[in-house]
Amino acid sequence: MGVHLLLDTSFCLYLIAKKPVALVEALVPFQPGELGVSSITVAALEARAQDSRYPEQNRRALEQFLLPLAVADFDAETAHRLGQIAARWARATATTDTHGLLLAAHALRLDATILSRRPEMYPALPGLRCNVGDAEQLLSALFPHPPQEQGAAVFLPAALDASEKPAHTIVAVGSHDLSLELLADTLHREHPSTTLVSAHVGSMAGLLALRQGQADLAGVHLFDPQSGEFNTAHIRRLLVPHGCRVVVVGFVKRMQGLFLAPGNPKGIRGLPDLLRQDVVIVNRQPGAGTRLLLDAELERQRLDAGRIRGYDRWETSHLQVAAAVERGEADCGLGIQAAAQSFHLDFLPLFQERYDLVFARDAYESAQLRPLLELLSQPPPTLLEGIHGLGGYETAGIGQVVAEL
Repeated sequence: MGVHLLLDTSFCLYLIAKKPVALVEALVPFQPGELGVSSITVAALEARAQDSRYPEQNRRALEQFLLPLAVADFDAETAHRLGQIAARWARATATTDTHGLLLAAHALRLDATILSRRPEMYPALPGLRCNVGDAEQLLSALFPHPPQEQGAAVFLPAALDASEKPAHTIVAVGSHDLSLELLADTLHREHPSTTLVSAHVGSMAGLLALRQGQADLAGVHLFDPQSGEFNTAHIRRLLVPHGCRVVVVGFVKRMQGLFLAPGNPKGIRGLPDLLRQDVVIVNRQPGAGTRLLLDAELERQRLDAGRIRGYDRWETSHLQVAAAVERGEADCGLGIQAAAQSFHLDFLPLFQERYDLVFARDAYESAQLRPLLELLSQPPPTLLEGIHGLGGYETAGIGQVVAEL
C-alpha cells in the first residue's frame, strides 16, 4: 500500500494554519500510508517553523500535524526520475521552480496525485496529476460528508484512533489547551516509551469520540447554564444514555476572556461592545466549549449574536484566534489568557472555567494509562510551574476524581 495523495507544502501550510475540521474526517477513507507528504515538504515545513516567530510552538504543531501522515523518502529511484524529467522535458521544466520540480518527480515516482493550492509550481508533465483550486472546496469535493456542527459522528485519523493505536500511545481528543501539551511532554520525558497524542476538535466532539470508542480521554470544558455545572451535565446527556462509562478527573482551572490588540485601540470593555459596528470578532467552531460559553453569556446578557460582526467566522484553537487578532483580521476573540500572552495581546478577563480530563472507564482502569494517572495524582513541580508560567491557570485539584458516571 503506497501513498495515493501527496500533500504539497502550500497545502500543508494551509491545513496547519486553518486546521479545518474536515481534515479529521478526510483521513478516514484511507488506509494508513495512503495519504502522505514528501520528505522534501517536511524539510521545507521544518525550515519555516525554525524561522518563525515562535519556533518551538510551531515545531510541536508540525509534529502533531505529521502524526497521521506517511512521510515518503526522496530516494535514489526518485532522484533517477528527476533526472529523466530534466533530460526529456527540459522546455517544460525551464520555468518551474526547483521545489515544484522535486515534488513533481516524487509524485510520479509514487504514482500519487498532488494536492496543491499553487498548481502553477508544477510543469505540465505526462502522467502528473495535480488537484487544484481552493483547499476548502477541494476537501469538500474529495470528502463530501463533513460532520454536522454538534451531532454527527467524529472520525479520527487511524494514527489517532484509540481502537487501533500503537502500543504505549494514549489518544486524547477534545478541546485545545496549552497545558495539555506540557502534560504530554512531561509524560514522555518521565516515561519515554509512552506518548500522549491529541486531536483538537472541540469539547463536544471529544465526548462523541469517547462514545464511539475512538479516544482514551477527552479534554473538556463545557458549561451548562441550566445546572451551573462544568462538563458533568453534558456527559450525563451525551454519554450515560448510550452506556458509555467515564471517569472525570480534574486538570486545571483557566481564565477565559477577550483577546485585544495591544493598547486596546477600539476601547472594548465587555461583551456588549461586540455589537458595535466598528468591532469585528473571530469566533470558535460550533461545539467548542469556548463557543458554548460565549453563547451562554450572550444569552444571559440578552445580547443578539446576529448583530456581532464576524460571529460566523471561526478558528479551531485558542492560538489561531489569537493569531487572527494579532494579524489585525479581527478586533477581538474569546480564548484563554495563556494564548493571549503567547501573542503579546491585551487580555480582558471574563470567566474562570474548569478544564477536565474525561477518561473512558476501560482506559482509566488499564495498565497502559497508569503512568499518566500517576503523573496526574502526583504532578512534579516542573509541570505545575510550567502550567502556571503559561498565565491564567490554577492547578488546585489536579488529578482528583470529580465524578464517575
